[in-house]
Amino acid sequence: MSIFLLLLIVIGYLIIRKPHVSVVDAHYDGSTAQVIVDKLPLTNAEKINWWRKNKAQILKKYNIPTGDKIPFLIVIYVFGNGYQVEGKEDRLCFLDVKPPKNCIDKNIRMIIWRTRDGGVKYQF
Repeated sequence: MSIFLLLLIVIGYLIIRKPHVSVVDAHYDGSTAQVIVDKLPLTNAEKINWWRKNKAQILKKYNIPTGDKIPFLIVIYVFGNGYQVEGKEDRLCFLDVKPPKNCIDKNIRMIIWRTRDGGVKYQF
C-alpha cells in the first residue's frame, strides 16, 4: 500500500510541477529557425503554452524574423551534451558557431509549422 501511495505522489509531482525552460541558443538560416533549450515541459499542451508565452521574446533576442516574416519552420532541440564535433554521429551543425564544436545531437522535441493560411501546426 505504501508503494502505491509513493507512486501516486511521484506521478502527482510530475503532473503539477512547472519546469523552468532555459533557451540555450537559437539559430536562423534564412528559412528555418532552430531553438535550443535545456528541457521542455512534459506534456504537449505545456510545450505549446510555453512556446506561445515565450515566442516573441525568443524571436526578438535571437534576431529571428517576426510578424508576416516569421519562419515557416521552427524546430526546438534539447541541448543534451552541448556543442560537439561533427564526427560520425547524426548531428546538426551550425555555420555561425566556430568549429570544431559547432554541432548538436538531433534531439528534436517540438516542431512548429506556419501554414500558408497563417495557421500554426505543432508536431512532437
